[in-house]
Amino acid sequence: MAATEAGTTRVLFDATRLLGRGLAMPTGIDRVDFAYVSALSSTPGFDLRLVTFDVFGPKLLRPGPTARLIETVRRRWGSHLIADQPQPGFQRLRQWLEAPGGEPVHPTSDSQNTGDGSHMQRAGAALNGALDSLQLRRTLADGTSSVYVNTSHGQLFRKAVSRWLGNSGIGSVFFIHDLIPIEFPEFNRQREPARHAARMETIGAHARQIIVNSDATRATLLRYLRDHGRRVPPIEVLHLGIDDRFDQAKSHTPLSPAAPYFVMLCTIEPRKNHLLMLQVWRRLVESQGDAAPRLVLIGRRGWENQIVFNTLDRSPLLSRFIAESSGLGDGDIAALLRGAKALLSPSFGEGFGLPVAEALKLGTPVIASAIPAHLEVGGDFAEYLDPLDGIGWLQAIRDYSAEPSPRREKQLQRLKNYQPPRWNEHLSSALDLIRAAAHQA
Repeated sequence: MAATEAGTTRVLFDATRLLGRGLAMPTGIDRVDFAYVSALSSTPGFDLRLVTFDVFGPKLLRPGPTARLIETVRRRWGSHLIADQPQPGFQRLRQWLEAPGGEPVHPTSDSQNTGDGSHMQRAGAALNGALDSLQLRRTLADGTSSVYVNTSHGQLFRKAVSRWLGNSGIGSVFFIHDLIPIEFPEFNRQREPARHAARMETIGAHARQIIVNSDATRATLLRYLRDHGRRVPPIEVLHLGIDDRFDQAKSHTPLSPAAPYFVMLCTIEPRKNHLLMLQVWRRLVESQGDAAPRLVLIGRRGWENQIVFNTLDRSPLLSRFIAESSGLGDGDIAALLRGAKALLSPSFGEGFGLPVAEALKLGTPVIASAIPAHLEVGGDFAEYLDPLDGIGWLQAIRDYSAEPSPRREKQLQRLKNYQPPRWNEHLSSALDLIRAAAHQA
């Protein structure tokens, strides 16, 4: 292996999630992984190495397979994020939304594993024999300033990670997305609160630098660390960015919906409060009949949400007015948001709330729950309601569906001054923090 040039910062990036998620459509955490790996692999002065953890500890991915993996994920996720051509799921949604009457075409959820799977399979095969724990020890022993970077939480609950960080003495930088499993254990799988607490223990014990996505996440993290008598490392707030390509889907012609519609953009899980929206839509359909607005749910089905799934699958009253789709490209999502009366985000808790920023960037009104992360991201540009205020949500959706809609028009006027967060600003600050952590004594 070639020696690292003097003045270069070596980054051992934890690619455990990246290796496991490369076939799936990228989530919000995946997008952060993708942005950091792309920046670190292309910015002069950084020597990017990928590591992965199992129950036995860390292993280093050799340079050749590392380059191939990055390029494969870039091709797979990059093409998805650009999404120049409409996906089949989008075409079905367009047909459903533009149906002039009668029984609409109800789209089904798209596979999470469509597209470039063969590339990821070849990359996976190339990793056989490419992971080496001995090479990692040799790499750390050569005297080059190094830093471990983890942007996905992932395997940080494993004792092997904390043990290695303590024994190696390497500096570390962690990106914390949220503390939701600890704040809202009732909305998570049973094992997740304990796992997330273990992640926070590792981060608190070993971090030279923590990056968080919002002041809301920082406040929650500080409270947790102090309440548990833990060390408080330096914490920097860097808002997530919106890719400039997000709203550049030139191949998507504007939608001509037959009725007003709204969008929810998130995994269908209890924390996102889909159940409230289904109850609101039942009331709308009962009172307005065929004139009721439609609801588009963009996102895969999650966990422990059987009442919502049963309602979506079995309710004849709602089946003509609510559609689901997943596996859509960013161009598809941007086109759907542009034609919507508003993005709905009634979530009980968020670390950041990226869909809110994405909708506002497109000039689409947002009606969101009045939680700290939404208030921070949406500022004075969105409209906020209590996530338990069913009557308030019902009235807001009626008001925004009206034509004309003075309430919606007021938000549209405010949106003219909205300035979205940018990835280039986020990554520039993040790379400075990573470089400083690597050289800190």
